[in-house]
Amino acid sequence: MRFLTAKKACQELGITKVTLEYWEQQGMIQTISDRNNTKRYDIDSLASESNQDKLARVPAALDPQQPQWVSLKEAMKRLGVARGTLRSWEAAGKIKTKRNHRNHRLYDLSSVRSD
Repeated sequence: MRFLTAKKACQELGITKVTLEYWEQQGMIQTISDRNNTKRYDIDSLASESNQDKLARVPAALDPQQPQWVSLKEAMKRLGVARGTLRSWEAAGKIKTKRNHRNHRLYDLSSVRSD
């Protein structure tokens, strides 16, 4: 077990605090409060068997030749990340986006890169 502050956990996992809190709400990551009432996150709890299905949704197995354009809400659900994480991935070039006829963002799930 490795209990880290929210900031350090987010840095190590490469996610936003909102995503970390979302994972906590979903029961994917365990927390404790220290004597100063600071929340600590057990990042090793993400590797549990029960989380493997949820983490497998990150599209490692998707066909990279076939774009899968989905809405923001669907991308958040399928990737298990928060809106801010998707936006930072977009800014970093880790996921492709385009706009639909209503000027809403669409995300290509098959374009997600981890580098």
